[in-house]
Amino acid sequence: MSLSPSQRLASIDDLLLYRLGRLSGVAGAMVVRLCEGGYGITRREWAVVAHLYENGCLPPSVLAERMHRDRARTSRILTALTRKQLVMRSITAHDRRSALVELTPAGRQLYDVLMPQIQAINSQIIDAMSGQEIVYFDEALDRLQARAESLLAQLSPDLPRANRHQGQRGKDVV
Repeated sequence: MSLSPSQRLASIDDLLLYRLGRLSGVAGAMVVRLCEGGYGITRREWAVVAHLYENGCLPPSVLAERMHRDRARTSRILTALTRKQLVMRSITAHDRRSALVELTPAGRQLYDVLMPQIQAINSQIIDAMSGQEIVYFDEALDRLQARAESLLAQLSPDLPRANRHQGQRGKDVV
């Protein structure tokens, strides 16, 4: 019996994260074209719209945390969505330093129009599997997510910090 790619791990094409990235890239390209070409928003902006639709009015920091994104990037996205009149910020009455963000009526309308189209893309992709395979896949994704979070918590102090400006890990790299 031959090994599956996830068991073999002989090349980059066998690596789980690479394979998931390729799937996300191809499937995500459809969402990008739909969002940008059809509605003038980025995929990241769409994610903010969807999270605000599903969670209601939130402080930007809570939104960033729920989306697993950094606060600075989330703030830039919120600024862009505010300019597009899809999101509005309001200052809280009890603390003028804190703000809340929520969708405008135009933002809710965008969600109502765009979400079914994105759901259709996801459905067409997942239709490659049987009903039982989808259940197993969802369970496996949950286990993989939990395992990755556990490993990150364990390994995080030992992993080197990103240094994208230098292009290499450090001086000892030849």
